[in-house]
Amino acid sequence: MSKFRTSGVRAFSSAQFLTANALAANALYIVEDRFGSGYPNYHGGEHGGLAYHNHHHSWVVQKGVERMVDALGLSATERVIGGMAAAAHDIVQHKPRGVMERESADWLAAAMRRSNVFPESAIKMGVSAILGTEPIFENNRIVGQIASTQEYPSRIAELIGKTVGCADLGELYASTGPLVAHDFYKEVQGIGQTQTPPMDKLSDFQLGQVLLAETYRYPHPEGERGFGALRGPVTDYHMQVLEQLERGDIETW
Repeated sequence: MSKFRTSGVRAFSSAQFLTANALAANALYIVEDRFGSGYPNYHGGEHGGLAYHNHHHSWVVQKGVERMVDALGLSATERVIGGMAAAAHDIVQHKPRGVMERESADWLAAAMRRSNVFPESAIKMGVSAILGTEPIFENNRIVGQIASTQEYPSRIAELIGKTVGCADLGELYASTGPLVAHDFYKEVQGIGQTQTPPMDKLSDFQLGQVLLAETYRYPHPEGERGFGALRGPVTDYHMQVLEQLERGDIETW
């Protein structure tokens, strides 16, 4: 049992665990079918897929949730609720911010209710976790996530929500972080996974990546411990790329 448990959700039965794992796997399947595989293979998806919000990203978030749950000492039930939310958190794309998160949360809630095995408390935890992944912008750059500011139905729901929020940017300071950041640039430019983007807006984007890497703070302190070990080297690398772009040393993708 979680050492953080207050009012939350009763431990899942084996049938509930099986259903939860199947639901998460189905969400990842849908994400890949709609938006493609992403790094490293970059295949599939409708109309060439999305370069960043694809199977790779959702899978990385799910794995990040597992790491944080273990570090926080949460229960197996809480782990699988977070895993479902992670798998489904970007299942809706091509819509405005806030709408995508709400409709992704609605998808998860509907899927959990259709299974007829999950209590409403578990559904609310999954919903709040997905809603918390909505980014907060100031001057067109991400400064945080709703996970840090929204109200939660319980302390456990807050921990799960902040865990998913942390994992959503868990790759920011990973060794692959700069690479998938440039995948995000492709996506912002409306370019598919395997297409070459225009270079004229890359310097402005790269400046945003420097600022994000320098200033972003995870919704929970465990996020920094779990994902932020390479903050310095990754930030330095983004700065080096920006300087090369500004000097004109980088002219082609």
